[in-house]
Amino acid sequence: MCDLRRPAAGGMMDLAYVCEWEKWSKSTHCPSVPLACAWSCRNLIAFTMDLRSDDQDLTRMIHILDTEHPWDLHSIPSEHREAITCLEWDQSGSRLLSADADGQIKCWSMADHLANSWESSVGSLVEGDPIVALSWLHNGVKLALHVEKSGASSFGEKFSRVKFSPSLTLFGGKPMEGWIAVTVSGLVTVSLLKPSGQVLTSTESLCGGLWWRVPLSYP
Repeated sequence: MCDLRRPAAGGMMDLAYVCEWEKWSKSTHCPSVPLACAWSCRNLIAFTMDLRSDDQDLTRMIHILDTEHPWDLHSIPSEHREAITCLEWDQSGSRLLSADADGQIKCWSMADHLANSWESSVGSLVEGDPIVALSWLHNGVKLALHVEKSGASSFGEKFSRVKFSPSLTLFGGKPMEGWIAVTVSGLVTVSLLKPSGQVLTSTESLCGGLWWRVPLSYP
C-alpha cells in the first residue's frame, strides 16, 4: 500500500491518496538487508528488495516508483551478486548508481528517456570490499529553493541556481562526470566517465597506505 500525504496548515499532513499494490508472497519476496532507498529530483524513488527462487537463490532487485503514478512499479534485476548497500541518483534524476557488499558499482540510465526502461553499461569494482558510501561528482550547479516565495507561480521566482566549483574539471573548466565511493576498509575510489564512454578509476586509502579489511557479512 502506498500512503501519500501532503503538508497542510498547522504543520499537519493531509492524506492525498492511497494506492494498494498486489500482495507479494513472503516466501519469494523478502526485504533486502541492508535496505537501500533513494529519492530523485524527478520524484522517482528507487529501493531494493530480494527475490527468492524455488532453489533459494536470491536475485537482487531494484524497484523504481514514480510518486506521481505510484500504481506503476518498475523492477530491475540488478545482477548484483551481493546485497545492495547504496543507491544514489545524479543531479538530473535520470541516472542511478547502485553499489553492493562485494565492491561492485553499476551506473543505470534511462533507455529512450523512459522511467520504465533502465540499462547499465558502465560501472566500477573494488573487488571483495563492501561499499558503505557513494556519491556522484558534483557538476558545480545546484538549485536553491526560496522558501519565502514557495507560493509563486513562476519557477524562476521559487528557485535560483547556485554556482560553485565542480568536483573535477576538464580542460576549459567543463565539469567531469563520475562518482566517488568509500569502502568498509577505508578505500576511496573515484571513477570518471570519459567522453568516449570509458570509465577511468583510481583508488587510494584513507589510512595513508596502512589499511586492513574488516569482515562484514550480509545475508
